[in-house]
This record gives sequence, C-alpha cells and structure tokens, in this order.
Amino acid sequence: MKRLWQYALVAGLTLAIAGLGLFGFGEFWRLSAIRQHPGWLYTGIVFVRDTIIELDADDVELPEDFAPSADAETAVLYQANCGQCHGGPGVAPGEFALGMMPVPPPLAGVAQERSAKEIFWFIRNGLKMSGMPAWEGRLSRAQMLDLTAFVTALPSLSPVEYKELVAGATNSPQLPRDTDIPARVNVALGDAERGRLLMRLHACRSCHEIPGLVGAEVHVGPDLSEAGSRRYIAGVLRNTPQNMVQWITNPPAVDPLTAMPDLGVTPAQAADMAAYLYQLSPPPNASKRAEEGDQKRREDVGNRD
Repeated sequence: MKRLWQYALVAGLTLAIAGLGLFGFGEFWRLSAIRQHPGWLYTGIVFVRDTIIELDADDVELPEDFAPSADAETAVLYQANCGQCHGGPGVAPGEFALGMMPVPPPLAGVAQERSAKEIFWFIRNGLKMSGMPAWEGRLSRAQMLDLTAFVTALPSLSPVEYKELVAGATNSPQLPRDTDIPARVNVALGDAERGRLLMRLHACRSCHEIPGLVGAEVHVGPDLSEAGSRRYIAGVLRNTPQNMVQWITNPPAVDPLTAMPDLGVTPAQAADMAAYLYQLSPPPNASKRAEEGDQKRREDVGNRD
C-alpha cells in the first residue's frame, strides 16, 4: 500500500510539473491579443483542431448536386456575415478583424485546403475561443449551403470578379425576414432544448442570467429564471405564449423605449425560446388551466357515456 501511495505521489508531482511547464512555456499567462502563441503551441493546437473537425465533418450531408458557385444573391450573405472578418480576393477585412488573435484567415485559401463538408461544419458550428461564430439558428440550412458553395468558389474568382459581385450585392435588396406572428402560437409544441440552444446562439446570456447557460455574471437585463411565471412581460404585456413570442421576436415594436434589441429571431425560434422559459417556471395560472382542462375532458367523457 505504501508503494502505491509513492507511485501516486510521483505521478501527481509529474503532472503538476508538466502542467506548470506547459502554462509557462506556452505563455498562457499572456492574455493580450497583441502577443501570439508560441509557434510550437500554435502548431499543436491546429493539429488537434483539424483532426477533430475532419472527423466531425464526416457526418455532414451535402446535396448530391452540390457544386461551387458564386452569384450576387449569395454575395449578399457573404458580405454581411463573412466578408467583414475574412475579406475576399483583393478586398481586406474590416479594421476590427485585423486586431483579432488569431487573425481570421482569407477563405480563398481555406477553400483550397479544406473539403466542402469541413467548410459547412465551420459555418454551422463556429469555433470556440477563436472569434468564429456559429450560424446555426440564425441562418437557414439552405443559406449555409449557399455560403459553403460560395466559399468553395472563391479560389476561382479573380479580384475583379469578386469586387463586381460585392458591388452588385451592396446594391441588392436585403433578404426578406419572416416576422409575421401567427395568430395562435402553440408554445407547448415548442422544443425547449432547442430554445435553450437558440438563446445561447443569440447571445441572450450576455445580458441575462439564464439557468442552464454558462457565462459571466451580468446585471444588464433581468434574471430570466422566473420570466415564464411573471404576470407581465417587460412590464407592458400580459404573460401569454402569444405575447411572449411577440416580445422575443421584436421587442422595440412592443416597447420603443426598451433597451432590448431586435435580434432577428423568427416566430418559430421564439416559440422554442418561450418553451424553455416556461419550462424553467410555469406561466401564471398554469396549474389552474390544467385543472380546468382535466375537468372539461372528464365532462366530455361523461357526456359521451
């Protein structure tokens, strides 16, 4: 037994020393974006990242007729969602992107090194601690596929051709947004788990404390742990599923003085988010309505008998 403890102590000390060495020589204590990672550490991170993504991307399903393509309509999507960070052939990214660490790579080069499945994986899932956002929940699958086709076509575009597409895209009308609130929204049929994911993907946690979502302690917006059980939404709407969806979809339309912005949430996404909020705390009089529903069903059964 004594020898076992000795082995455990040696193993523990070895791991501690290795960890301290990695922390020190890897310069993890330098948090400034001005300083880059040591070359050997960057190479190791890239190797692990690319290996994992290559394995994950095998599960991506692309249409059988998928092919690289570039048109003005897709350039609208690219310019709004990708060009600001990655630029394009002959076009620099935005000023803010030049100061990011790591710097977002030009996608014309990425498309020569990665498969279409991997590019779609990056667009849909993003990448932690890199500045690359996940577009799942904010772009449709069709839009993400269009972007994938556009990125894979970038190596074949000359700077002149790319600039012509972007110029055409700048003058093109914005893509329509589905903001119509259905007359009746059945939040009970919403997917609460997807609602939790959507609240994270729309950065709700950056202003609100939300059970189930990890983030820094914030005091910008109210704690949402009891949002579903409050009598009023934002102090102006009676708490009903219809009103909850209306509020999440377009807060300034409900209260022009609100600090909560319009995040581009669709009614279907808002129904999922509302389902999650009501899962955290049932809506007002939910138990009473359930009892009334049970009573009505019993009466219907008695009348049929």
